[in-house]
Amino acid sequence: MNLSVQVVPRTFGHQGEMRYEFTQADELVGVASVCADETSYFINFLNVMPGNRGKGYGSKILEMLCQMLDDKPITLELDKGSPFGMENLRTWYSRHGFVSTNEDWMIRHPSGSHIHQA
Repeated sequence: MNLSVQVVPRTFGHQGEMRYEFTQADELVGVASVCADETSYFINFLNVMPGNRGKGYGSKILEMLCQMLDDKPITLELDKGSPFGMENLRTWYSRHGFVSTNEDWMIRHPSGSHIHQA
């Protein structure tokens, strides 16, 4: 799976918000929206296009984001309305280095960080 990514500044929404568009052979397979400030990143959403779900694109997109954003902690809020279910989301993000900070929130520290990740 060889994905290309284009990063586009958002002209609306949160200050510092960037849209990441992931394509394979010119087909849009997924998008993510990430906000940044001086100390961290926040993943607003990560979405795989419906026709491409269940093929590993979500994991590949999250891996690419984690590599690109590895200089500061990355936080996210689990989507309570997700059709995948909260526990499935938590398990999936955990496989990618995120740890729960409370019921709905998770964080991933940079790979060179001295903070232990579960």
